[in-house]
Amino acid sequence: MTHFSTEFFRQNRQSLRKLLGNDQLVVMTAHGVLQRTADTTFPFAQERNFWYLTGIDEPDLVLVLDGTEEFIIAPPVDAVRDVFDGALNAKAVTKRSGITTVLPYAEGWNQLKAALHAHKTAHTILPGPVYHQQYALYANPARRRLLEHIKRLNPGLDLQDARPALTKLRSVKQPAEIAAITEAVRITTQTIDTLRQQQTLQAFANEYELEAAITAAFRRTGASGHAYTPIVASGAHATTLHYVANDGRINPGELIVVDVGAEVENYAADITRTLCSRPLTPRQRAVADGVREVQQHAAALIAPGLQLRDYEAAVAAKMGEVLQSLGLVTSTHDTDMIRRYYPHATSHFLGLDVHDVGDYHTPLEPGMVLTCEPGIYIPEEGIGVRLEDDLVVTTTGSKNLSASCSYDPSIV
Repeated sequence: MTHFSTEFFRQNRQSLRKLLGNDQLVVMTAHGVLQRTADTTFPFAQERNFWYLTGIDEPDLVLVLDGTEEFIIAPPVDAVRDVFDGALNAKAVTKRSGITTVLPYAEGWNQLKAALHAHKTAHTILPGPVYHQQYALYANPARRRLLEHIKRLNPGLDLQDARPALTKLRSVKQPAEIAAITEAVRITTQTIDTLRQQQTLQAFANEYELEAAITAAFRRTGASGHAYTPIVASGAHATTLHYVANDGRINPGELIVVDVGAEVENYAADITRTLCSRPLTPRQRAVADGVREVQQHAAALIAPGLQLRDYEAAVAAKMGEVLQSLGLVTSTHDTDMIRRYYPHATSHFLGLDVHDVGDYHTPLEPGMVLTCEPGIYIPEEGIGVRLEDDLVVTTTGSKNLSASCSYDPSIV
């Protein structure tokens, strides 16, 4: 069963044409397969804008929208690669995307070359830096490779970034997208609530054992896997926000931050609960209750017209009150001290990417999906607590897709 029809992708292409101009040339590339070691590769993950316009999860394809014409350029034929990985099925590409013309590599690029010289401007996703310092990662080279190829064919072409238009389209989710996210959330919350039961949770002696059980449950209940690298952080590990080693012991009585999300048809859930295999100490309970209080305050603010900048300031102010009640800060206005114990934003957009595209400087609209995830991290006490839900903005406020998942760290 799929949540997405051929018409979904066809309509997305049509919507992009309307935003950019129906007579414009658009050229988009799929991602390429990335080397892991020697001749082995990482699991393939499609470029999300390409998938949004085609529904195709194959590498090295090129999508061309030339006015009312559209076609896909296949990669060069490699007999050895086809034997090992399977040959491209052009009929399946057409059935999924609704694009009837799938051209061999040389023929496709000859047709694109003519289009590049017939237009003064073309729209694509312009590549960023090879290395993203902020995220400490290297970019997939597919966009840069496409850009270099286009420039060789027409050096004088004015290349415009299609990202703003695609961000506008992708930010407001369509019913099929919300259905896929809702299914991913259902699988995730069901998994967490099953594994947090007393006899089950107490059986895990190591973080990786709990991670493995989550992975198995995701696959068993219909997800393709994890939407992102799972976080299973026990004790002091929970004070590292993106702890992903998941190789420590789970000591009885320690808080365990479980930050995971199932992936369904490329759409992500992103849920966090803090668990404990024993009754909480008074201090653990106070911190956990404080995080829940802030989360409830934040979720109540989410509604159409909300400016996220104002929202984050309001949540930080509430967090300051809670941190002061816990004896961690002396002033609710000391931003530096508050950020020592709460160093991240409360919300991000969610969709095809776990940190999905969206404009943080424009008001929220119905159909947008975002997380709500405050946390308190106290390294000197070895205590970390985070709660995260996924919310859809409605016409009157928001709907919490993950509200059924218990918030209490105590075992059930």
